[in-house]
Amino acid sequence: MDPKPTFSLTGVVVHGRGIGKLVGMPTANLAPAPGTLLPPVGVYLTRVLLEDREYLGVTNVGARPTIDRDPEVTVETHLLNFSGDLYGREMEIFLFNRLRSPLRFPDFSQLLDQIRRDCDAARAFFGVSLPRSPLFMDAQRHLAKLGETELPLSPKEFDLLYLLYSNPDTAFTQVQLYEAVWHQPANGFCHPVENTVFQIRKRLQPYPEGKGLIRTIPRYGYKYGG
Repeated sequence: MDPKPTFSLTGVVVHGRGIGKLVGMPTANLAPAPGTLLPPVGVYLTRVLLEDREYLGVTNVGARPTIDRDPEVTVETHLLNFSGDLYGREMEIFLFNRLRSPLRFPDFSQLLDQIRRDCDAARAFFGVSLPRSPLFMDAQRHLAKLGETELPLSPKEFDLLYLLYSNPDTAFTQVQLYEAVWHQPANGFCHPVENTVFQIRKRLQPYPEGKGLIRTIPRYGYKYGG
């Protein structure tokens, strides 16, 4: 039996502070209609309806204790396998399981690891798995294996490859990759992305199953090819 939502919210996506984008997990900030009753604060597993297309998501209802001490309650959703501009568009969020309470982390890297685990929980809850691939990555252990061979990736190489690996249906621009992995605005400076992709491909080159794991999208960016 398919799970049933316990709550739903509708509103327009508004600009936030852009911090989610800079830590590799961009969020859509929903502005519910005035007087809307919100569910208890927490992190929820969600389905999101956006212009007749449905996405899986992880939604935080509440403050953002790691980012700031502002007590304002916000509704922020990270959409799995989505890349694009949502500002000004209407979105409906269906909340299912409450996964956990809001947590404060000492730094952004630990927050990012937790969001990755939340995304894994969403895939498991809704019965969606990542496509079978010769590559296996575990963000919590910072582990990347190609078959039985562990890959010696630098932190930036790991983060860039993991972003592609965990969003196999999404093509990312160089700007998006730079801001997600280097945690700062690109301002037209994307050479580190090209260099990091080159280094990852160099590490994958000795293995036949590693060829093509990073696809170049002409005049756009990169996509996971596994």
